[in-house]
Amino acid sequence: MAVPKKRTSISKKHIRQNIWKKKGYWAALKALS
Repeated sequence: MAVPKKRTSISKKHIRQNIWKKKGYWAALKALS
């Protein structure tokens, strides 16, 4: 499925993207409310 060498970097990217999306989501909610 996934290459062991790239596996960690990809997972880290996903985690960073998830955190960024959550921050953007909360910012949007605060701006709307």
